[in-house]
Amino acid sequence: MLNNSFEVDSFLDEQELLGLSKYYQKLPKAYNSGDEKKAYTTGFPWADLPMKKIKDKVEKVFGKCNVGVSMFLEEFEPWGVHTDFLQGGDNVPYYAVLIPLDFEDKPTHTIIFDQQATDSDWKEKLTNKTHHPYTDKDLNLLDHIDNDLLDKLSIDNTFKWEKGKLIAWHRNFLHTSDNFKATGMNRKIALVLFLNKDD
Repeated sequence: MLNNSFEVDSFLDEQELLGLSKYYQKLPKAYNSGDEKKAYTTGFPWADLPMKKIKDKVEKVFGKCNVGVSMFLEEFEPWGVHTDFLQGGDNVPYYAVLIPLDFEDKPTHTIIFDQQATDSDWKEKLTNKTHHPYTDKDLNLLDHIDNDLLDKLSIDNTFKWEKGKLIAWHRNFLHTSDNFKATGMNRKIALVLFLNKDD
């Protein structure tokens, strides 16, 4: 049984990271949807990825499932709190997978919250304060998030990025990037997969 969120160190080796980076460089970059352009979210068909070993590794961790969305995320502005539950129009969303590929030599993180969201009006449904004991480090990582929202959230896990590490969370859990711009980082790149258990 997989945890709600977890990490696998050294999931990909240097050659696999290099192969993914070269594959990304051949693709035409596409901005994220919406008015605010915070990243390139360059999608590609998972079946077209010529690295079977990587696909086998994903299946070994998650079992039989489908990759509904596969993309290279090149983030140049930090994401706010959001859910991946609605992405891809899946019937049975499963896990989101993030594998850091390239980033500047500064610490950066993905933060997973305990709260869940399965629809677009989740903010209105968060009404109770959690009294979560945020540390100074937590607040520094999350200083791009409104305090009123943070008061209604609590942290499940904070995952530090390392190249080749697998970071995963169930797609109904709220999560966010840290404020990597505050450290002087300009961009960071990861492989992102949205898995589902659709028939």
